[in-house]
Amino acid sequence: FLVGEPSAARIDDVKVDTSFRKGEITASAALVNLNADGQYTMSARITEKGRIVKKFNSAVFRKGDLKSGCVSFNVKWMPDKLWDIHTPQNVFSLQLSLLEKEGKLLDTTHEVRFGFREFWIDGRDFYLNGSRIFLSAVPLDSAQGGAASATYAAASESLLRLKGFGINMVYTHNY
Repeated sequence: FLVGEPSAARIDDVKVDTSFRKGEITASAALVNLNADGQYTMSARITEKGRIVKKFNSAVFRKGDLKSGCVSFNVKWMPDKLWDIHTPQNVFSLQLSLLEKEGKLLDTTHEVRFGFREFWIDGRDFYLNGSRIFLSAVPLDSAQGGAASATYAAASESLLRLKGFGINMVYTHNY
């Protein structure tokens, strides 16, 4: 939500990047309407089910320090609960605040949900959070058969049936 006036300094967009291999989290924000001579900091707050689990701050920066209108800052952090295909409930929320150097709050974002995870490819192997993962994919075409197949219940039934015989990834397409 916007704390100040529409023409005031504010956060326009938020991105969260996690790295299992580096054991760190990076928060990035697009910022608008910063004063050229102003000094700012960003404050990040990570929560899990409403409970604060991590806080971290950026270094002081100026408008001229932004890269393509964005600021990024990171901290070493490895949560106890990682997101993976067997624990999709392991999610956190990140909220960013933009402050003047003296601490005056200028803007605060809505919470952004994320799972701490990292997926990478090494040669012909896929890895998720340090473990080799085998992906087996098929097209999911059930919704093309009619509106009755496009309901949540029908989609859930299709995905559970596919999961039952080892499919852990689907893709959709349109002709």
